[in-house]
Amino acid sequence: MSSRFSEWRIRLVSAIVAITVCVLVYRIIQVQIIQHKAYKALAEDQQTEEQTWPARRGAIYDRNGYPLAVSHTTYTIGVTPRDFPKDESCAAYLAGVVGKKTSAIKRLLSRKDSYILLAKDIDLTAEQEARLSSLPGLKLDTRLERLNPMGAMTPAFVGSIDREGNGVSGIEQAFQNYLKGADGWLIVNRDAKSAEFRLINSPGKEPVDGCDVYLTIDSGIQSIVDFELEQAVESYGAKGGAAIVVDPDCGDILAISEKCPGSGSGLRVWKGNSGLYSTTCMYEPGSTFKLVTDAYLLESGRVDPYDVFYGEKGKADFDFGRFTDDHEFEWLTFKESFTRSSNICTIKAIMDSDRRDFYTFMLNMGFGGRTGIDLPAESKGILRDPKEWSGRSMASISIGQEIGVTAMQMAMAYGALANGGTLMTPRVALEVARPGEGPVVSYPSIRMRKVFSDETARTMIDFCKGVVKDGTGINAQVEGIETAGKTGTAQKSEGRGYVEGKYIASFIGFAPADAPQLVCLVLLDEPEQNHYYGGSSAAVVFRRIIEGINLSTDLLVDPRSSVMTMADPKANRSAVPSFLRLNLSEAEILAARHGFRVDCTMRDGEVFAQIPEPGTYADPGSEISLALRSSPHDASQEVCVPDLLGLPVRKARRMLIECGLAGKIEGYGLVESQVPEPGSMAGQGTNVTLSCNPLNYEDQKEEQKPGEKPVSGAAKTAGGH
Repeated sequence: MSSRFSEWRIRLVSAIVAITVCVLVYRIIQVQIIQHKAYKALAEDQQTEEQTWPARRGAIYDRNGYPLAVSHTTYTIGVTPRDFPKDESCAAYLAGVVGKKTSAIKRLLSRKDSYILLAKDIDLTAEQEARLSSLPGLKLDTRLERLNPMGAMTPAFVGSIDREGNGVSGIEQAFQNYLKGADGWLIVNRDAKSAEFRLINSPGKEPVDGCDVYLTIDSGIQSIVDFELEQAVESYGAKGGAAIVVDPDCGDILAISEKCPGSGSGLRVWKGNSGLYSTTCMYEPGSTFKLVTDAYLLESGRVDPYDVFYGEKGKADFDFGRFTDDHEFEWLTFKESFTRSSNICTIKAIMDSDRRDFYTFMLNMGFGGRTGIDLPAESKGILRDPKEWSGRSMASISIGQEIGVTAMQMAMAYGALANGGTLMTPRVALEVARPGEGPVVSYPSIRMRKVFSDETARTMIDFCKGVVKDGTGINAQVEGIETAGKTGTAQKSEGRGYVEGKYIASFIGFAPADAPQLVCLVLLDEPEQNHYYGGSSAAVVFRRIIEGINLSTDLLVDPRSSVMTMADPKANRSAVPSFLRLNLSEAEILAARHGFRVDCTMRDGEVFAQIPEPGTYADPGSEISLALRSSPHDASQEVCVPDLLGLPVRKARRMLIECGLAGKIEGYGLVESQVPEPGSMAGQGTNVTLSCNPLNYEDQKEEQKPGEKPVSGAAKTAGGH
């Protein structure tokens, strides 16, 4: 009985073992042969992951290779202690990267925390990034920064990027397709505990980095315009302002600066638009628009420069309403009505003209349409069809009312005058280039159309010279250079009426007058009452900008005045670009593009000094010495604060920059006091507060013509000076 039971149990166990073996064999065959591909794919999916390898966004440079926007990647390093290798060499390497002692890292790794943050926003070399990524349990999070070395430049022009690295405004958006590049991919592995790590030779596809964009901006001119506009907004108590410098022959935008007005400024901006005020904001131009009116009258043969009109002693009642002037003019020639900015004489000159013909001329001059600039969200302005005009509209438009223009439209209209009558498309980019490969796309200058004859251009240039010589723009005179232009004082409108005491002061001019190389527009929004005339504020800013450009460049030198012939020191040599604020890898790429070599003792940090200086000329293959520091301003490196007392604010500011210090300016004129005091020691990058006195009496007289007083809004019509 017991033997039979034992035999039965043996057979049962044998059967179970046989069945189990058969099941295991079948399962092995199923996994390894029948469904091998499916299970292999599942295993690979659990053990590896394909991640995006982001492309490096292209840089934005000015016309001389100075960086305006460059990409900089920083890393946040964290670790999961239970997954990190126990090898002491790994801990030592990690300690060296994050700047901690090995013993401190070991103590952190011995903790039971699920995740420990080790360092934030640190720079890594490509070798460090690859080595750290290969360590299990280590987590690297990247953060893309877009550095703007020329921080004073209008941010809306250069633009910005979102968290995904896509341009959302300005140049960043306009040239997104070139700057973005093409992302690659790489394989990240997971261990049995799902901790991610990357093998040094793991498969992947390298990204194609974005192209670089070279703009028409000249950073030297831009810095002058930025500074003078900022000083003007502060000293004249304006809400904001804008300034544009254009090369009239090719339409290149050499500088564009804005101090954006706050909300409620009264300037008409397209809702939901955060673009440039110079291309999106509309305003009534006032007397600067008389260039268009007078050019039309001359071009159509309706007037002669020396036709005479009676100014009605500053007040005239027409069938369509009353218009006034700031002065009691009597008999004025057509030229004098322009130089002295008489609204009444201008209206009398235009009265018998055909409104459709005048409307067509304005359209041809670029008003009521976009200029074609390569920037997003440009406004067309406002130019109503003559069918919508009232009986007053012809007169109002002729003196710059009932029309909405952008600063860019006005700058290009005066550019057409300066180059002899051809309207140009404003150009902001010279080329798109791939690093190490040369240009991908080049942007030629575009001549749109001839808007008036050479004879009309010569006559209107003569008119504009008269404005500066003895008219409303005498404050735009520059010693040694003949300038020309037109003042404008436009009362601000809201709804169907004008706002009491609120004006936009403007001046648009060019230099040199007989061979214009630059056109400069200056616009101030709501300057104080004693400075709201364009001739007493905007014209002064124009003068200072032209003076600064003349002192720092040779753009305004008339080549016809040169009588000496000598060898060109720039022949076969290249201008040294600026490497400031770049890291070493970025500096090496830039140097290679310009045919130079770099030499520096440090490997990490940003460039804060270089020899030779930016803009100097050197032979191809020359070595550029770079000095790097771990942060843009190392406060541990102290410098002696210079004595700035009694100096003009512009000279004081330049001395601070040369010493590696920053300046905070209060007021304008001459430096009265400074903090820290002269001779004291301060860390590099320290702000030196300069308290300045108002300009002396003689300079004040230059800014405001004798006898000019604020005029009440009830007795004044937009236009005038």
